[in-house]
Amino acid sequence: MPRIKFIDLTGEEFLGKIQRKTNLSFRKLAFLCGVSRRSFSDWKNDDYLMPFSVFEKLIEISRINRPLVKIIPDYWQVRRAGRKGGFIRNQRYGNFGTREGRSKGGKISCQNFFSNLKLAKKLRFKIRKDIYHPDKSSALAELIGIILGDGGITHYQVKVSQNKETDRAYSPYITRLFKRLFSLDSNIRDDSYGKAREIVISSRNLVEYLIKLGLKEGNKVKQQIDIPNWIKKNKDFRVACLRGLIDTDGCFHVDIHNIRGKKYFNAGLIFTSYSLPLFLSVQKILKQLDFHPTGRGRNVFLRREREVIQYFKEVGSSNPKHLSKFKKFLEEHRK
Repeated sequence: MPRIKFIDLTGEEFLGKIQRKTNLSFRKLAFLCGVSRRSFSDWKNDDYLMPFSVFEKLIEISRINRPLVKIIPDYWQVRRAGRKGGFIRNQRYGNFGTREGRSKGGKISCQNFFSNLKLAKKLRFKIRKDIYHPDKSSALAELIGIILGDGGITHYQVKVSQNKETDRAYSPYITRLFKRLFSLDSNIRDDSYGKAREIVISSRNLVEYLIKLGLKEGNKVKQQIDIPNWIKKNKDFRVACLRGLIDTDGCFHVDIHNIRGKKYFNAGLIFTSYSLPLFLSVQKILKQLDFHPTGRGRNVFLRREREVIQYFKEVGSSNPKHLSKFKKFLEEHRK
């Protein structure tokens, strides 16, 4: 309720005038105003401001001349209390208006949310997912190849892009790899109108771990990505990574030639990359495996049919699309 503040006299002087005019005790005046006796003592000592309604009632009872007062609006104390509370909070947590203050407040909030996961979930606060950190292995090297091929890394997510029709049978293999290696579930997002599919894993911890393994966040072409050195130094890892790369950014194809009215069918493998270091690394690994790749522009080719067959025996493929095409070629053209 609105209250009053005396301008040219004190609370004690005002109440003294009321008593002399009415010849009534504070107890009787409090009864007439509908307040407690204790309130009159507080107003007399200027400990609290008198409500405007009580002031009007006392003027009506005593009929004294109205003194000069300032009317204090409703909730007048909120601003003062807020400033006092803000000062105490700044002393305790730091000034949130500064970078250091915001950082300190944010860290304290994170600590509170981590200690109360139910509250964090209720308030939709994102908690980092715990991940398993696997040892370096052929399975991890193959997944690195998949990410270098059709994958991408943002600040909070790892994505693998696919064709939802031709790669439908390959998607479960990739999701199982993420689950097996990192104990993380994947989300599969299909384009409602086109043929695109994305396998998405949201985890900042996973992003940071993959970067430590040698991958890069952001545009792969601009950064001219390459196979991490720990893979290049181990033959089993090189083979597994090559499999992941060709399963995603490569394909098995059949060249058809017409010679004197007769059709000839020749098998081939092609790998495509717009990153020169990755292009050269794939060429080098194939040569280390005693293949004879040829390169032109952004494409690496295996054209010798014997070597293509050897590739599927020694390196293999985890992508059913490539395996079915290769099997069909052998059945139809190499009985």
